[in-house]
Amino acid sequence: MPRVYELAKEFHTDSKTLLRLLVAHGVEAKNPFFSVGDEEQKYLQSIFAKERQSAFEEKEEARKVREDAFAAEHPQIFNHPEKVKVSSLTIYTFRKFLPDMKIPLHPNITFIVGQNATSKSTLLGMICQPLEFTSKYKKYTRIYDNIAKQDIKTIAGAHFESEFSNVFRMSPIYDNPENKKYTYDIHLTVDDDTLILPVSSERRGDQKKNNIRFVAGSTRHSGDGNFPHPVIYLGLKRLYPLADSEKFSVNPYFELSKEEKDFYAEWQQKIMVVPEKIEPEFVSTDTRDFLGAQTSIYDAETNSAGQDNLGQILSAIISFMRLKETLQERYCGGVLLIDEVDATFHILAQEKLLELFVYASQHLNLQIVCTTHSLGMIQLCNYHYKRYASIVLLYRRGETIRANSDVSCQEVEAEIKAAAVKDYEPPLTTVLFEDNVATQFFRFVTNGQYAKLIKTYSTEQNNDRTALSADVYLRLAARDIPEFNAMIFVIDGDKRGEISRKHHHILALPGTRALEKEMYQFLYTLPEDDAFWSLEPGGYNWQMCFRDYVSIPDNAETKIYKEWFAQQKNYWGQGMKKLYIRWMQANKTAVLQFNQDFFKIYNQTSKTKIGDAVLQRITAWIESV
Repeated sequence: MPRVYELAKEFHTDSKTLLRLLVAHGVEAKNPFFSVGDEEQKYLQSIFAKERQSAFEEKEEARKVREDAFAAEHPQIFNHPEKVKVSSLTIYTFRKFLPDMKIPLHPNITFIVGQNATSKSTLLGMICQPLEFTSKYKKYTRIYDNIAKQDIKTIAGAHFESEFSNVFRMSPIYDNPENKKYTYDIHLTVDDDTLILPVSSERRGDQKKNNIRFVAGSTRHSGDGNFPHPVIYLGLKRLYPLADSEKFSVNPYFELSKEEKDFYAEWQQKIMVVPEKIEPEFVSTDTRDFLGAQTSIYDAETNSAGQDNLGQILSAIISFMRLKETLQERYCGGVLLIDEVDATFHILAQEKLLELFVYASQHLNLQIVCTTHSLGMIQLCNYHYKRYASIVLLYRRGETIRANSDVSCQEVEAEIKAAAVKDYEPPLTTVLFEDNVATQFFRFVTNGQYAKLIKTYSTEQNNDRTALSADVYLRLAARDIPEFNAMIFVIDGDKRGEISRKHHHILALPGTRALEKEMYQFLYTLPEDDAFWSLEPGGYNWQMCFRDYVSIPDNAETKIYKEWFAQQKNYWGQGMKKLYIRWMQANKTAVLQFNQDFFKIYNQTSKTKIGDAVLQRITAWIESV
């Protein structure tokens, strides 16, 4: 017969409680070593069964309340999200990171770069830790209801999440939770909604080697915690060659679909640039399981280090292919994290590997975040794949680690090599306008932020030799000629409606008319007591402005408006600044939209990518005018 202290453990209570219940039931039980008979056991079981049921019902009711509250605040996330992305991290306190630092991530590919000991791998772990794909219930979404996520695994038989020990190396001295508290936020973009998931460290006492853990979510209630989103982490000890493995075996019965075999063979051959026909074979070692490359002259056991590491990356991508096939319309994408992605790959292989990442990010809605020291991959990211990739530089200054996502390849190279950037002038992008008036207007509405980034030709002195009409630019922008595709064409607002999908790298200035006519109509309708006009005798007023052009017909030739503009421009200050400020005050929305459109087209066209900081500075200036 079981003793009282043994039943106390079974019922998750203490011995004193059981002794009081037994005495109340007429049993003379005096100490924890009292043996409990069958009848008394049934009595105790009935009591605790009722308590457990009551506690379960209360827990379920509380869960339903939390679920309803989250659904009301984030209906799209809760009901049926389609795309999930980690948009950024805000680090409040974490080791040597600069406090309150925000790090943006690209929805497709992000390269984390920097010297050694700048916490690149730590940043990958911080992204990975708050994501999971095994829990039966999460309050955040119903998309995975009735799906046994714990049974869905990668081709290596692992869950789509990572163990703490795989993503973090924590020091019992310098990461001691007794005197260190780490906190940061993960910002998730789910379709058009945003969710901020707080993460914090806390002490744990259930493991000898690890005394710290990270907890996500605002509470410890059931359903809170990590966000359900599949992630694969390849890093730390995982990416190293088979030669370092003590155990090795091939599974000849492992099954792949024809599509998976073809995918593996195509990309192994394309990235490694080898002529042999390649077939995958499933390899198990003492450290990981993945697909190796087999040909008619060698097998997976003699793969090069590059083929080995590529096999692990391809295995991860094929795992997401299977996941997409399994989840069908419930698939919301995933995250692939790779530490030291350039390790063992030659320059050409790195270039082809980036092609693979672009393909996977588009076709599988994968978000890929890698650490690298490769200047070749950084340059490819900046010049050839800037639509799909971004760079985050981590660097040390004193005792802190800082991040910069608005950084050029030259600045990254200088930081990695510890050599200052000397006399570097980025290649200029040619931007063509209809005339010098349009050029000056552009410089104003962009606050001169592109002055050192673009080349223009229209000036007041050479305007007759360089001016071209909007019709010419529309024809050039519709041609698929490389030289034209490297330029940006900017036309006046009256031709905006003629820009169509067949046109490339062309946009209209803010406004709805030819520029001189736009300004004429604006000033013509300004009240005579507007602050733009002088109220002093002999000062610049409405009558002075329109004395010779008091009523130009709407269908008048553009040259008449140009004549009026030329006559009046000296009253408007250098660069027509006084006029343009007043016009912009009345048209801020149009100016903001133009800057957003030009920023996008510039980054699509130029060899030199610029970061969001440029657009943020322009936006702040517009708002301040």
